Amino acid sequence: MVGSSDAKVKRKTFVAREDLLDSLSKVADERGYSLYALVNDLFDLALKADALGLDLRRVLDERGVLETAKRAGFVLALESLCYDMSDLAYEKAKGKALKSWFEAGVWLAKRYVTSGVKDPLEALRRDLGTFMWNASRFSLEGGGDKASVSIFSPRFSEAYTFLLASFFEGLLSGFGYEVAEREVFKGNIRLEAVRKKSNA
Repeated sequence: MVGSSDAKVKRKTFVAREDLLDSLSKVADERGYSLYALVNDLFDLALKADALGLDLRRVLDERGVLETAKRAGFVLALESLCYDMSDLAYEKAKGKALKSWFEAGVWLAKRYVTSGVKDPLEALRRDLGTFMWNASRFSLEGGGDKASVSIFSPRFSEAYTFLLASFFEGLLSGFGYEVAEREVFKGNIRLEAVRKKSNA
């Protein structure tokens, strides 16, 4: 811990919210640190992050997204391998591949819908926006009676583009929408959806 054993370093008093200090004190006790040592360690980390040009809040948010992705069943894979396997599956079993990606989209949507978050679609949009870094442009908008998806990347293969479009069609379906307008070609996906009509 920074500063925990250096008695010669000058100290300076600062003011912080009482509830935050109380919570931090509990964390320090649980970890066997003094509050002084823990606070100085946090200051040191903040300064190191700033020196590297990092935003600590963004780092924590993105780390949280990676944890969410892991719990949701996502894995990291080589981008080129993903495209190659998509091409192979699309060529050998196009219908089955499209169905599998559609069902995966439905499953992911249901996972967010039942997660207990206040706005499942917004939570998913935020998460996908963070870890879909292979897309030059990504937009997922929804709410009310309409929803839309817009994705662009010159790196996508044609097969991957169509499979990903099927995934997002399934995702929209899982949120209660059906695609009314569809424009898909290599590297580009645009889906416009409307709320499914009730059978009642």
